Amino acid sequence: MRRLLPALALLVLLAGCGGSDGDGGSGKAEALSPGTPIEMKSLRFKPATVQVPVGQEITWHNDESVPHDVEANDGASFSSETFGKDGTYKWTPDKAGTVKYECTLHPGMEGEIDVVAK
Repeated sequence: MRRLLPALALLVLLAGCGGSDGDGGSGKAEALSPGTPIEMKSLRFKPATVQVPVGQEITWHNDESVPHDVEANDGASFSSETFGKDGTYKWTPDKAGTVKYECTLHPGMEGEIDVVAK
């Protein structure tokens, strides 16, 4: 039993590191209003899937005490520095398409941006 406790603790920790799409499981993109940030909260991006028009600036805001970053891994090329509580990162898409991104510090903390033509 003593050997199982550290393994169980690790599993519980990993289970809390993202993985949810943050929109109740529907997978549907939420239209992101100008000036409304994507929150970094509970080791998740909220909302995890957003839709924006080409040219609309996107802001990520760290709402928690752990550091985060934002890095595109498909459909675009951007990468932030690591930033702490109340820090932000901004990026403006210049073409339509799907952009997948992640926090490289927290495996499973992933998001998606559906960039649509104006």
